[in-house]
Parts: sequence; C-alpha cells; structure tokens
Amino acid sequence: MSDDADGRRRFLATVTVGGSGVLAAGMLVPAVPYVLDPLLRDAGAGDGSADAPFVRLARLDALPTREPRRLPVIGDAVDAWTRATGRVLGSVWARRAGERVTVLSTICPHLGCPIGPSEDGRGFACPCHTSLFAADGSRVSGPSPRGMDPLPVRVRDGVVEVRWQRFRQGTAEREVVGDASRACAAVRSRRA
Repeated sequence: MSDDADGRRRFLATVTVGGSGVLAAGMLVPAVPYVLDPLLRDAGAGDGSADAPFVRLARLDALPTREPRRLPVIGDAVDAWTRATGRVLGSVWARRAGERVTVLSTICPHLGCPIGPSEDGRGFACPCHTSLFAADGSRVSGPSPRGMDPLPVRVRDGVVEVRWQRFRQGTAEREVVGDASRACAAVRSRRA
C-alpha cells in the first residue's frame, strides 16, 4: 500500500510540475514578441540615416530672405511601444537664400543648451557658456567644440521639410545619435 501511495504522489507531483511548466510557457509565448518588439524594429529608420523621416517645417514663401527664423519641429514621437503624434520635437534656425534653405539645430554642441540670436544680431549665441557662432553656424568662440549642427533639408512643392536629428554633445566630430521621432532606435544604435 505504501508503494501505491508513493507512486500516486510522484505521479501527482509530475503532473503538477508539468502542468505548471505548460502554463508558464503558454503565458511567455505572447509576452516574448511584445517585450522584444522595440528591439526588433528597423534600426535604420531612427539612427539619423537616409531612412529617417522628413517632417514639415514651413512654407518656403513664409520664410524671409537672409533672415534666420526660429521654427518648431513638429512630428511623431515614438518611444518603444508608444506613439505621440503632433509633438514638438525641438526647434531649428532656418535661413532662406532664394530657393535654397539652410537649417541649423538650436541645440548647442557643447552641453545642449538652447542657442538664440547673438546680442549684435549677426549670428548666434549660447547663453549657458557664452559660445558664439557666425550666421552660417560656424564656431566663433567659447567652449563649444564645433559649430552648430546643420540638418538635412529639402523643399518639396513649396514646403520646407527637415530631417530632425540629434548629435552627440561635447565632441569635435559631428556624430548623429538618432532622431527624436524614433528614440528607441537611438538607444539600440548606442548598444551596438
């Protein structure tokens, strides 16, 4: 009788452990793709590459000639599983010369403070650490290791579009670390 009881106990223990394993695997199967989705998305679309999206900036005829205009960059912000549409991603300085437009990031390459117009109105200045930049964005003085960061720009059907990118701060070399609309891809590229 004792052998029968021991056999039943072993059988019940095996069924319980096996059933628990099947139940755990059943819960993990749908969870694994959900957790890995941000890591498996196309990394090229958010690393500042040519696949990163252009966002609408302004109408070309709304930009004054040869006078820089600070404009907000509005687009979709994607962070892992969430997408927020119509968010302010940052701002840029846009300057028009005829049909040609140059766009500079307002983020200081030194430590990321916002760059505004210089006191004399002929260039740009960072109020945090007194870096000065010429009207074309080149570095004039101060601790900034490089000039202002230019952004890819295009004009389509009279509309100025920009590819919003962020650059590594504090380095003399200009290195794209990602675009704000796809923050998860920037994190992935840093891990690689």
